[in-house]
Amino acid sequence: MIDDRAYRDIRDSLSVIEPADVADLIELLSSESAAIAFRVLPRELAAATFAELEQSSQEALLEEFGAERSSRLIESMDPDDRAAILDELPVEIATKLIANFSPENRRITQAILGYDPESVGRFMTPDYVRVRKDWSVAHSLEHIRKYGRNAETVDWVFVIDLEGQLIDDIHIRELLLTEPDSLISDLMDDEFIALYAKDDREEAVRMMGRYDRTALPVVDSLGLLVGIVTADDVADVAEVEFTEDVQKLGGMEALSAPYISSSIFNMYHKRGVWLSVLLLLQILTISIMGFFDEQLSKAVVLVVFVPMIISTGGNTASQAASLLVRAIAVEEVRLNAWWKIVRKELLTGFYLGSTLAIIGMLVVWILTMTPMVQTEHIWPLSFTVSLSVLVIVIWGTLIGSMFPLLLDHIGVDPATSSSPLVATLMDVSGLTIYFVIAVMTLQGTIL
Repeated sequence: MIDDRAYRDIRDSLSVIEPADVADLIELLSSESAAIAFRVLPRELAAATFAELEQSSQEALLEEFGAERSSRLIESMDPDDRAAILDELPVEIATKLIANFSPENRRITQAILGYDPESVGRFMTPDYVRVRKDWSVAHSLEHIRKYGRNAETVDWVFVIDLEGQLIDDIHIRELLLTEPDSLISDLMDDEFIALYAKDDREEAVRMMGRYDRTALPVVDSLGLLVGIVTADDVADVAEVEFTEDVQKLGGMEALSAPYISSSIFNMYHKRGVWLSVLLLLQILTISIMGFFDEQLSKAVVLVVFVPMIISTGGNTASQAASLLVRAIAVEEVRLNAWWKIVRKELLTGFYLGSTLAIIGMLVVWILTMTPMVQTEHIWPLSFTVSLSVLVIVIWGTLIGSMFPLLLDHIGVDPATSSSPLVATLMDVSGLTIYFVIAVMTLQGTIL
């Protein structure tokens, strides 16, 4: 259709498709064709579609449009989406675009951008419906019909006083099912749930899920209603936060852009730092093996089981760390419950360790029947390996569960206790436990 210049057909065809799907189609086109397709979209659809595009596609379109048209496009978007896009653009470009906004939109945009990037205020919208407690239901519904079209949502109506302070919130259902001559004050229970604009954005995710809301009001330190956050925005935040946690658990810094659009240098930086740290930490593992060099030279057979010992400890600690990181993220646990966690992990570790110790003992017996392990002291060796596995698994569950709690307590993201980091720490401590137990139990036999 683009080749045939069938622009009306393009407009009609795309107008019946959801913005996210239109964005997918446009991203398949070249920059020039994408700009043509985008220009024929209805204004509201264009704004919604632009918000769904990847950052690289957004920047390519803005370059095609030029400053004036780009400003009009971004200005037509919802305030929260507008601020999110400007936040991703280079400062000099964003400044030029904001300068072309109307005074009111410029004020709103700059107010949102004034909040911390990780705060609730950064992704709230000032487009919501508010009423007074002395209004009748009929007057309130008329007000909603008049101004609700520009609101992000009308599911919830917010009651404010003369100073603009939030005093209640009412679901639209109550208004629709109440007699028209009733007052808003008759529907109020003087209880409401609100976020502070300076709250961390994860708090919005937790509260939205906890109270099963589609929208939450946002107030400033004085209690003045300054905006709302809606379920779709919170879902985006939840996805971002979950992605960051998964990447950190993988032993790297969280990427600042989607995987496909991240540069090679950015990938190198985000992954290389942690890999370098983990590599250097292995010096401790080498030191432990060097410290027990004399014992190892007498009983080379101990080295055969080192991979099994350290992987068991690392896997156990990683499991516990992953469980606790997620539990902390959804507020299932806090530091004051540390003793409950220790008790649970000790018992779990004992049962897991006992099972793995029996398997370890069987492995030793089986290997001694092959050329891989040659020893006359099967029982002492199998006892040493199985006891080491038991102790290391119990230790691993404690390390993996307590490390995220401690990090959270000191204000560090618990996801930093990544699986590779915990596994590396367990390499060091696990080898120490293994060699100490070996020295204690194999004296006079293999040693």
